[in-house]
Amino acid sequence: MSKHVHLIGGEDNFRAALVDKLENADAVIVDDSKNSDITVALGKDAENVTADIMIIANNEQVMSGNSDYVPKAGLLIRIHDLMMPEGSEHWGPDSIEHWIESVRNGTIDALNPDIEARYWVNLRDVTDAISLLVLADSNSLAQGVVDLCGRRAWSPDAVLGEMRLLWQRFTNAIEHSHTVQSLSQIPSPAAIQFSGERRRPNLSPLHEAMKLAGREEGWRPITPMRVSLMELIAHSQIKSEQTK
Repeated sequence: MSKHVHLIGGEDNFRAALVDKLENADAVIVDDSKNSDITVALGKDAENVTADIMIIANNEQVMSGNSDYVPKAGLLIRIHDLMMPEGSEHWGPDSIEHWIESVRNGTIDALNPDIEARYWVNLRDVTDAISLLVLADSNSLAQGVVDLCGRRAWSPDAVLGEMRLLWQRFTNAIEHSHTVQSLSQIPSPAAIQFSGERRRPNLSPLHEAMKLAGREEGWRPITPMRVSLMELIAHSQIKSEQTK
């Protein structure tokens, strides 16, 4: 039987992506909480309501919710380092979007050395995990606080280097200017991933919650970093062309 889900707040790209994922999993989105099996509150609106699940982002954006807030919910999902191709809005760090623009415009030479590595995670992997938790049977619904982010840390230099390579390939394809060198195999970004120190949010509660909800492998994000960056580049290019 389809589960009826009532969503509160977040009239943005994140909500739209989550609705799409839920509906693809046969959930029914309802406008009235009285007709729902479960209520999910998003972002800033999660601070002012009572819901079964609350979803916020761990950043300094007011609209994403306060990560120190103790919610009136059975489950709090706290998202870190989210990558949204159509724009982070208030859900993810917007620094990566600025890097994309700078690479496209050829205006970036070096990064502030104080910028931390991040555990980037693609929007599709995030909404996939959340939809699984939302639609879990009532006796399998996780409780408490669940942090959600990627499993690997990426240094800013590694991400920027990958952006430059992908942008060069993109422009070469558009301009029909590929060479043997430009078409040669580019090493996977996994080969240059961050190996320094940065404490990762504890992913064990998320991993166990997903296993409890029926996914045997638990939390295993599948979208490659390179795919996420290409999506960001493509959407950035589309926005640029639309403003001309």
